[in-house]
Formats: sequence, C-alpha cells, structure tokens
Amino acid sequence: MKLLLVGAGGHAKSVLGAIQESFGTVFAYVDANKADWFDGRHYETDDAALAQSGAQSIVIGLGGTSGKQLKKRLEILDRYLDAGLSASPVIHSAATVSDTAELSPGVIVLAGAIVQPHVTLERGAIVNTGAIVEHDCWIGPGAHVAPGAVVLGGCRIGACVMIGAGAVVLPNSTVSDGSIVKSLMRSAGDDQ
Repeated sequence: MKLLLVGAGGHAKSVLGAIQESFGTVFAYVDANKADWFDGRHYETDDAALAQSGAQSIVIGLGGTSGKQLKKRLEILDRYLDAGLSASPVIHSAATVSDTAELSPGVIVLAGAIVQPHVTLERGAIVNTGAIVEHDCWIGPGAHVAPGAVVLGGCRIGACVMIGAGAVVLPNSTVSDGSIVKSLMRSAGDDQ
C-alpha cells in the first residue's frame, strides 16, 4: 500500500516510528518545508499530493496544541478521507489498547500510551506518548491527549480538545469542544 505522511515536523518523527512498525514504509510526505530527516518524495501542498502521489492511505503527522490547530489538523484529515484515501489507526507496538476500544480513521496511539476497555477514539484523535485513557471514555474527533496526561473513567472529551502534558481529567468529566486542559505542573521557578 502506498502510504503518505501528511506533515513532517517534530510530531511526525514520533508518528513515523509507529507507522514503520505497523504499516511498513512511507513513500512520500506532504509539508510546506523539505524535511532533512526524511528520505521520501516531497510534496509541498495537499493539492499536489492528491493530484500526483497516487497514495492509497495517509497518516497525519501533524500535531497541535490549541483548538484552532487541532481543528485545522482534523480538516486536513477529512479532506484526504473525502478524496477516497484511507487512514487506518496507527498504534505503536509499545502502546496498550484494549480489544474493546473503538478506534476510528486517523487515530494515533503512541509509545507507552494505554487505552482501556470500552474507550471510543473518534477520527483523528491522538493519545500521545505515555498518556492514559481509562475505561468508558469518549474522546472526540481531533482531540489530543498529550504525553503523560490521564483521562479517568467515564469522561467525555469534546472535538479538538487539548489535554495538556501531565494533566489529569477527573472521572465522569465533560470537556467542551475546542477547550484546553492545562497541566498542573509548575516549573522550579514558579511561586508556590
């Protein structure tokens, strides 16, 4: 299968490791800038990739830390899906995903992440490195559970929500579309 990586920034490096374990090689990528770390055919725009690449499937290598960025990421995924390309979920071999979890197209689950029973990850959701999504949660389209974040049981996380690194979402909570849940961690210089 001809697999196209969409985005070639820092997040794409983590995604690429998971892709190579799950799907084999990526033959080309789309990014406005040429990536010096990736040897593959380069397309500068989505239009060029759709018209010329012959790709059958994509994986989104773009990250995002705000509702606006995550919405744009989701729109890009939807554009490729609407054009007839597939976007199978990518699960790193060092992640744990329950057999009862439901993963939609474009989902990314990275190394060390844990997705527990009866979780639904909607299209384009990211469960990043070392993040935990506990039982019976619904993670909306385009949402990003950042590294080390924990979403406890029964939560409903809206579309394009950013759960910050190390943040904890308490059981049965609802987080509105486009929200940011900030980390509670402080740096060494912060006031107590």
